[in-house]
Parts: sequence; C-alpha cells; structure tokens
Amino acid sequence: MSLDIALLLFFFKADHPFNTDTVSNKSKLLEVTPDDVCRWMNLRAFGEENPAEDAKPVNARASTLDYAKKDLSSFMPRCTVPWDPIRNEGNPTRSDLVKAVIKKVKRSEVRREGVQSAARRPVDYEEFIRLLKLSRSKNDKGTLKYLVSAVRALPHCGVLLYNQLHGEYRPDLS
Repeated sequence: MSLDIALLLFFFKADHPFNTDTVSNKSKLLEVTPDDVCRWMNLRAFGEENPAEDAKPVNARASTLDYAKKDLSSFMPRCTVPWDPIRNEGNPTRSDLVKAVIKKVKRSEVRREGVQSAARRPVDYEEFIRLLKLSRSKNDKGTLKYLVSAVRALPHCGVLLYNQLHGEYRPDLS
C-alpha cells in the first residue's frame, strides 16, 4: 500500500482515534493524485484497489463515497481548483476519474446490486407513540413542546387514519 493510500486511510478509518490537533502535511497532500483517491474509493466500496469490471460494491454506497470525497476535498490545499490532468495539479477529488468511480457505484445501486440502503425504514406504531409521548413530556420548553409534537404527528395522521378505516386502529394511546 502506498503512502498516499495510507494517508487517505488515516483520515477515513472509522476506528482510528483522530486527534483534532493534528496538522496535515501539505507536501504529502499535494502528492495525492486522482489515481490514489480512486484506489482508496475502490478499496472502500469493492474491497480491493483494482476491482474487476463486473465487481459489485459490497462495502460502501455512492453517497458514502461522495461524502468522503467532499470531506477529503476540505483537507486539500487547492480545494477550489479543479484537477488539471495536463499539469497534474489541483484538487484530485474533483477529477473525472473520481467521478467515474462514484458513477459506477451509483449505477450498481440503480440495478440493486451491492450494498442496500440502510437510511430509511418504516416507523412502527409503538415507536411513533413513544416519540409523541417523549416530545410532549418535556416541560422545560413551554409551548414549544406542543409545536414540535404537532409537526412530528402531522405526516403520520394520514397513515393512522388509513389504518383506522381499514381495521388496524390501535386505541391504546396512554
């Protein structure tokens, strides 16, 4: 593994304790190329630096890679300058190679191949009621607690009405 990949893994390894006082070495960051970023993204998404053409992303989604790209871009010395492939300078995260890796992972997501989204799940009835009770029980915010609970309840009123009309109504609201 090259020094550049090790540097990228330093910033993004989840179980690595990161000291906020750490100052990144600009000369090392200036050596990072789009190939290094692509190899790291491939390692993150596919589990290998140079995946086969038919490889499926099994470790990360496109949104994860996109967020990591933005995060890495903020560390780069030339964060606002697009990558210039002729002079080999600029921000390597803004290169076409990096965009192509993210696009490949997105294409796999559209085909429902690779990592499934864990972002959304249906809220079950008991969880919804607990949330309403919790927001209404806070008595340190005055009338704000009623506004917050009303805003939380509004989108679910239609669902609850539908369930009531179709015999799935659960009257235990206490």
